[in-house]
Amino acid sequence: MTLAVFASAFNLISAQDYLPKWQEGYMDIHTIATGRGDATFIVMPDGTTLMIDAGDNGKTKDKQHPDTAKRAGEWQAIYMKHFMAGLPGNGKVDYAMITHFHDDHMGSIRQMLPGSNGYGLSGITLVGELVGYNKLIDRGYPKYNFPSKKNVANANKKFMDEYHKFVEYQMSQGMEMEKFEVGALNQIKMLNNPKKYRRNFEIRNLAANGEVWTGKGKKAEKQYEGDPKLFDENVNSCALRITYGDFRYYNGGDLSGGNWSSYKSDERDMETPVAKVCGTVDVMKANHHGYYDTCNGFFMNALSPDVVIIDARSDNHPVPSTMSRMVDPLVWTEPGEFYITVDQARKKLGEDLWSHFKPWGHIVVRVYEGGEEYQVFVLDADDISYPVKYKSEIKKAGK
Repeated sequence: MTLAVFASAFNLISAQDYLPKWQEGYMDIHTIATGRGDATFIVMPDGTTLMIDAGDNGKTKDKQHPDTAKRAGEWQAIYMKHFMAGLPGNGKVDYAMITHFHDDHMGSIRQMLPGSNGYGLSGITLVGELVGYNKLIDRGYPKYNFPSKKNVANANKKFMDEYHKFVEYQMSQGMEMEKFEVGALNQIKMLNNPKKYRRNFEIRNLAANGEVWTGKGKKAEKQYEGDPKLFDENVNSCALRITYGDFRYYNGGDLSGGNWSSYKSDERDMETPVAKVCGTVDVMKANHHGYYDTCNGFFMNALSPDVVIIDARSDNHPVPSTMSRMVDPLVWTEPGEFYITVDQARKKLGEDLWSHFKPWGHIVVRVYEGGEEYQVFVLDADDISYPVKYKSEIKKAGK
């Protein structure tokens, strides 16, 4: 057996191997590893682009990748531009979406760069300055008053002012702005060749602001009876499901699946009602980085993902108790493969739990034409040429 054949047999990748170029009919889901916050970049089968979150918490204790020579938003922009080369459109991200107003999902005043258009640059505003958005969607536009204006402002103190200034300026330059509509079908839709894929592609908005799609039409129901001002911002996260042929993907920001003593509200379990309408998926981004309050047993069994992605930034992403639950066959009857963006949690998890993860880095899920098969690639997060560190076998989509 030659060395090349031996390496291929064990999914070992040479430093010269790179992700094959996107082509029409493929859907690529990139989870970008910076170590400072969530960032997901999606190329739809017709080349329409969607960015979900562009976080930078600005905390130096969280190791940044590839290095600290640039801010996290700059590295996110560089990554996206690399993989947008040759795509149709005007060079901007077609849709940008913020799941909720926390710094590790939208940016922070910590280490914020000065801007020349009246607002500071971090996360969502920095990527917007460097790449640009045709349309931006968040949970609060235009009033930003749920559960109250005070709650929204306090979710990301001081940076919300920079964000509002960014939105105002960018709208004056032609950017569209919308509120995330719970229950909507294809609020985010293909723009380049939608007719070709209209029968097998959709994006369904599942939840936001304490409301969840009912599973019928575009109707949504609130999931609380008490005071929503007792919620933390995570509970209000936007969640969606993307379907392409037999393939399904879930992303729900930092939605909670339970409560703990530091919170006053007992109505924080949004995972259970979301799971009921989401159904099974092939790939899911774990809610809230796999923190204490997420990935409850009902949620994991209802979604039954073959691939779980943890977009991590700290040594608590994921925590041992949640990881133990996710790999316990008595809790979740169909455990799949686990992928993670950075290795901060390795020491706290211990080698037994850490051994469930594939190599860490940028995680790319490539769904092949028609949505019948997909494959997972891990790219080196410390090398801006993005060589492949690992690739899975080609998997069959659907259950």
